[in-house]
Amino acid sequence: MVLVLRLILLKSVPEFITALRGFIRSRVAYDGDRINPMPKLPIFPLNIVLFPGYKLPLRIFEPRYKQMLNDCMLADGRFVIALIRDGVEVGGEATPRAIGTIAKIGEVSDRSADVIPVTAHGEQRVRIGDLDRSLPYLMADIEPMGEPEIAEIDPDLLHRARNATARFARAMLMQFRGEWRANPDMPDDPGDLGYRMGTLLADRPTSAQRVLEAKTLNERLSLATPAVDDSSARFEAALLKKIANDHRRGMQRN
Repeated sequence: MVLVLRLILLKSVPEFITALRGFIRSRVAYDGDRINPMPKLPIFPLNIVLFPGYKLPLRIFEPRYKQMLNDCMLADGRFVIALIRDGVEVGGEATPRAIGTIAKIGEVSDRSADVIPVTAHGEQRVRIGDLDRSLPYLMADIEPMGEPEIAEIDPDLLHRARNATARFARAMLMQFRGEWRANPDMPDDPGDLGYRMGTLLADRPTSAQRVLEAKTLNERLSLATPAVDDSSARFEAALLKKIANDHRRGMQRN
């Protein structure tokens, strides 16, 4: 009943039909006259990776993705964010990687605005099936992916992963807040720690995607640890350069 009322409030019959079709496609996939039980969701290809349990701020401005947002909110507010494999993020077609993350729409500002700020909440890894390009935005069958067991984790690897994450956090706090913290907060769960490390690789999306796709916790942490250490080294170098420049300017003023 709520869905029907929301559809009736749309401005025109074509808009009603388009929204209803998007809703139907997002709930069930058809193969001829046979219903495919695998769910079908909108796919949002981006140049960044979303991880389960973490948030991603988005700015929706293209008409096709505004339509996707409206269709999702007529349904259960879910779509899939996937790293672009081929193509472009804005103004053209893109083919996503085979594994992405279900995003639940959280905070949404004024949907009538030219640019709509949206917060996406990462929920679960999924495997992306056949792509459907019949709508202005991509749709695809999705297959949920489970999380690996914690019992098989390498304790030495976990220790190095925690050290790498703490090192990155300390560098970031010093760089942007001028604050030193010996023991920055981090997740206790090894799987979540791996995802946290993945979020630290926003400027290295290919490395972040490898972390997302890892089949075991050991693989997830072994991929994330050197990448995060490398990013930490770059932040530390930038911080030391800033300190040296600030010191030089202070000496010149004196």
